[in-house]
Amino acid sequence: MYLSLPLPSTNMRTMTLTVITTDGTTQPSPHTISVPKYGKCEDLTQALSTACSLGNDETLLVAEVYNSCIIRFLEEPADSLNLIRDGDQLVAYRLKKDLGNVPLVVFTHQHKEEQYIHGKLTSNWKAFGIPLVGTDCNIVNGSDMRNLYIKLLSPFRIQTNGILDGCATSESSGIEEVTLTEDETSSTLPADMTFSSAKGVDSFSEAEFQIYFTDEKGTFKDSKIVMSEPLPITGAPKRFNVLVCWPENQINLYDMCLFTSSPEIYKSGFLGRKPQESVSLYKCLEAFLKEEPLGPEDMWYCPTCKKHHQASKKLDLWRLPEVLVIHLKRFSYSRFMKNKLETYVDFPVDNLDLSTYISYKNGGLSHRYILYAISNHYGSMGGGHYTAFIHHGEGWYDFDDSHVHPISQDKIKTSAAYVLFYRRVAEE
Repeated sequence: MYLSLPLPSTNMRTMTLTVITTDGTTQPSPHTISVPKYGKCEDLTQALSTACSLGNDETLLVAEVYNSCIIRFLEEPADSLNLIRDGDQLVAYRLKKDLGNVPLVVFTHQHKEEQYIHGKLTSNWKAFGIPLVGTDCNIVNGSDMRNLYIKLLSPFRIQTNGILDGCATSESSGIEEVTLTEDETSSTLPADMTFSSAKGVDSFSEAEFQIYFTDEKGTFKDSKIVMSEPLPITGAPKRFNVLVCWPENQINLYDMCLFTSSPEIYKSGFLGRKPQESVSLYKCLEAFLKEEPLGPEDMWYCPTCKKHHQASKKLDLWRLPEVLVIHLKRFSYSRFMKNKLETYVDFPVDNLDLSTYISYKNGGLSHRYILYAISNHYGSMGGGHYTAFIHHGEGWYDFDDSHVHPISQDKIKTSAAYVLFYRRVAEE
């Protein structure tokens, strides 16, 4: 007899996202939330709104980030969370609700990276950092766009001796304003940064950041944004995509660790393993025998009234064999993805008692079983490796290809168990 049992799992999923303000006031903060495993995007935004203490006048715009670029916005509340994998990176931007027709400005960043290719030193522009999102209804020219960008960068600036990397900070930090002469400036500011007695972002020269309009994929579509000229805008766009190219002298002025860090939805690896789900073999059997309602697409046809009716189905155990083989359904399939379930199944070794699960009890046969072999699968859907644990004589043995060695009974239960082999135990 062969039973193929499902693996019941928890209904919740843990996700970690980075929340970023769009006014340049606070640093990014990671938040870990619990959402329904088969929930929708609206479940995610509701849980995250509570976790980050979102104000009544605020809303969240969630985006998926890949290679330091936004590849999509999760704007449909009904979209399934199944589309979000553990290795994905999500960022949530805090926005004011009453933006009206004010467009969003999405900033991505690049800097030059040198590497040797075929023995030759080559410089290439490479994307880095977390994309920033801002809004400003008064953006008219290139200087306005630059000022908005510098404002969003404020939480990442490294503060040194009361001067926030070229920007006077007397207003924002309460530190007494420092006045420098033009000669003193050369030892404090980068060589190619122009001196200005004005406070804030205006102390930066136009040469510091090169700014361009791009399309949603980050491809150049317009000419460079010139500081003193009006922006080449036509119509009323809802979103601007802007690329900012960084000079090397700006990299050291900002906290690159903070600027480039964005956690995965669920970090895998030695220090961040997902808590292992555990379920008993009896729970798997109960899920197999549970009554299941049939959906509208699986209507039952009644031969008497000649009509389709919504019904339910249920499986029962009537007789048990001498040898019982139990297959654990570790491979999960859905419309969009397939996955291997690493759930740890706690199965009996010496006494699997099925007496409470038999619908028709034959008094002459035992309903108890003892385990004598396990087939293990290591790997994923794409490939893997099989081993076996077999009880022989007085102990258990591990069979791994041509290698065989003894193994203690307390080590035969693992999350790799795939097929269990039981034999009936005679009643005493």
